[in-house]
Amino acid sequence: MALIVGTLSTGAAAPAEPGSTNDPLVTKSYVEQVKSELLSKISSIPAAPSGGSNMPPADNVQPSSGKIATVKLESGQEIIGYSGTEFIVRSGKVTALTQEGKGYSLPDITTGTDLLKDEKVSLNHLILMPRDDGRGLNVVQGPAYIMVRGAYKIQ
Repeated sequence: MALIVGTLSTGAAAPAEPGSTNDPLVTKSYVEQVKSELLSKISSIPAAPSGGSNMPPADNVQPSSGKIATVKLESGQEIIGYSGTEFIVRSGKVTALTQEGKGYSLPDITTGTDLLKDEKVSLNHLILMPRDDGRGLNVVQGPAYIMVRGAYKIQ
């Protein structure tokens, strides 16, 4: 009797038959096809600033490609970043462009400090834009070369 019960319970717990509806087989070409379709859908999504922006939409916003772009700016020009945009000033004299008041600073990731309005931005420091609220960099003396990763606009 124990032998029969043991045999029946082993048969019930056995894995599904390969190729059945409970365990379908797929070919490598099918997986590659699905992967290709997903990648094309992902690449067709436009890269744009994140939602919830307090900034008015602008025609001259440069979309984020995930790659670093090097931008040349002249004296008096400003570069505005969106949430998550990263700046590294390589040359020129540049100051922080923010609103005045508590909570409106630019995080200098390199030093772990906050830059307040009109404070000098050191060369080769990573600056991160925390929100879409008009923060960026102001070129006091150019030309300034700024490395940028993320969406930005120049004014």
